[in-house]
Amino acid sequence: MSAGDLEAHGQLHDVMLVDDGIRLRDRVLVEDDATAIGCPEGGENRSWFEPLVSGARLRKILVLDDNRARAVLLTWCGTEADGNEAALHIAVNGIEIVRPPTSQVHPQCRHYYTPDWGGSHFDNWFVVALPVGALHAGDNTLEMWCDDETSTADSPAWEVMVAADSERHRGCDPPLPAVGRSAFSDDGGSTWDAKRLGRSNDIAGEYCVRLSLESHRRRGVLRSGVIDSTTGGQDGGDSNLHRHLIVSQCDITCDVDMPAGTQVDVRVRYADTPRASGDGWSEWEQLVDLRGSRLSPPGRWLQLEVELSTQDPLVSPTLKGVHVEAKVEVAQIDTAPRSRLLESRNGRAVPSSFDYAWEKPEMLADLRERFELDAVVAGATTEFEAQLRLMNWSYRIPLGNLDHYAWRYHDLPQLERDADGAIRLLGPYEGSRRQGHCLYCNLTLVAALLSFGYAARWVNISTKHTYGHEVTEVWSNDFGKWVHLDATRDFYVYDLDSGLPLSLTEIGEHVGRVIPEPVTWERPIQAQVARVDPEAAGMGCRQPGHGHDILFENGLDLLQMIGHLQMPMRNDFASRPQPVPWRVSSNWGSSEFVTWHSERFPPKLEYEHTTGRLQDWEPVLQEARVHLIETATVGQLRVEVETVTPWFETFEVSVDDNHWLSQSESAWTWSLHEGVNHLRVRACNRFGVRGSVSEMTLVLPS
Repeated sequence: MSAGDLEAHGQLHDVMLVDDGIRLRDRVLVEDDATAIGCPEGGENRSWFEPLVSGARLRKILVLDDNRARAVLLTWCGTEADGNEAALHIAVNGIEIVRPPTSQVHPQCRHYYTPDWGGSHFDNWFVVALPVGALHAGDNTLEMWCDDETSTADSPAWEVMVAADSERHRGCDPPLPAVGRSAFSDDGGSTWDAKRLGRSNDIAGEYCVRLSLESHRRRGVLRSGVIDSTTGGQDGGDSNLHRHLIVSQCDITCDVDMPAGTQVDVRVRYADTPRASGDGWSEWEQLVDLRGSRLSPPGRWLQLEVELSTQDPLVSPTLKGVHVEAKVEVAQIDTAPRSRLLESRNGRAVPSSFDYAWEKPEMLADLRERFELDAVVAGATTEFEAQLRLMNWSYRIPLGNLDHYAWRYHDLPQLERDADGAIRLLGPYEGSRRQGHCLYCNLTLVAALLSFGYAARWVNISTKHTYGHEVTEVWSNDFGKWVHLDATRDFYVYDLDSGLPLSLTEIGEHVGRVIPEPVTWERPIQAQVARVDPEAAGMGCRQPGHGHDILFENGLDLLQMIGHLQMPMRNDFASRPQPVPWRVSSNWGSSEFVTWHSERFPPKLEYEHTTGRLQDWEPVLQEARVHLIETATVGQLRVEVETVTPWFETFEVSVDDNHWLSQSESAWTWSLHEGVNHLRVRACNRFGVRGSVSEMTLVLPS
């Protein structure tokens, strides 16, 4: 099996597939502010920003375990004044760098110094390259200041955001302690104060200043999918029908490159089940010298765990592949002919490398009842139609204000009734966009979808470099994919050729067709294309609740936001109001987020957790992956099924097109009869939401 084979079905933690090998991730973020970033409770008049006026300096200490890197980029969250002409001074361990005004050095990055590309001049993540030799292991002192006398408290040329220590207990679970690595001076650096940060000199915290190093992580792990030692786990032929085989010996050899200072450790476990979550797995065994031989292993299936590590961040070991050789005997079951697989349509079940915390839909049962949502979806002929009706309801229901420091779904939809006792809905609006913050109506949509047992999540779209927008994605069993929905304008985007609704990553692929270059901080999307023409990108837009299609109307700017995606790995805001992933109206950059990147939209530098693997970002849900395994009895198969299904309750099984029956176990015996046998299996969660059907058709000759 090549590295690509292993990557396709594996879980990757701080490793990545590069060319023909799996290596350690090649980007390290150094920061200590992400758990507290954003507007602190009680903050007003931009008090959580430090204005760099004449005579003022800020200091930030960043700690490096190792200073070796191929390149180093300094990134910080802040603002630059409209039409700024003042330079920013940066000193790194005493080595000074002058950052001229953006209008001089990066005039194409208009978002930094004008509001031309948005309704407001929002704070941004600035980037400056640092000399690698300026850094050293241990404490690194950075200072920033602006000597220009035109930079005043009322009109600062530059500002840097402060992450208040008072927000640390809300920003992650468990909370991280304060570190005290930021300080402010109002006398040019003669004296420093760590507790008087920000506009009002009343915040203790950390400046949102980070380092992005082009260097390898110290350690990373690949956990493979389950491998059939008799076939290598490759799809094709009778791969869904496993013959009754006995493995008398299994030999494993790993193909790796290990430069000096690097290490690769491989562990293996065996079982008589193709399910990683099944029973009977052996303990993990360490391979010696990347080789292993096991006589009579406790099963034909195995799983590998490969740990890569390095003492030198400039080099990484590389896993190129794994060779598995099994000595196999065909079990003597009878002289009668064996069953033969005629046709199969099987589901997928590859878990994401990230753990997602799903809300318990029971926590939203009262919302579903109080707002009479069953009546909203009554008469819908498909699951997707029901989901669209809930989007229209979220578009029209009156909304309250979200507590920025303790998120609760129940704070949002407001139950109001008219004179006849009917639930009041808003609209029609003057334009296509509803009033209020885009997060509020889309979190309301997420809550409504969850209350029915539909897997839905909140995603932020904010491509380099645009103001952001909050949207919804829902898993669609009708289409077998994630689908983007937006309750702000009550619409979804579809492919012009197929007519199918698109996910956010698919929309990004379409947008990428009309962009000449990858979108980076120095090549923002608006500098490349004045607007994204939806027709040229092969996309249309539908507002089904309005009875007609639209050509994006005033929402054209939304397409320029979809490419880079940010998502907190949780939607359980009814159960856990904290940690808060984002303090509304401040920039994104929290440690609660995982981000999506692709070839046309390279990784953002300010985030620690990022992925470009679809199986991590868009895990397949509610499908049933069926394995048929011969037993020692002629005409008897063991059926084993795996699924990735939130709130899973049971499998539903139909044999020979008979009634569906509940099967709560993941493994059972199927006795075949002479002739054609037909098996159908689907996953069902505890709210009655059923996934797509997997089908197997076999023949048992007489």
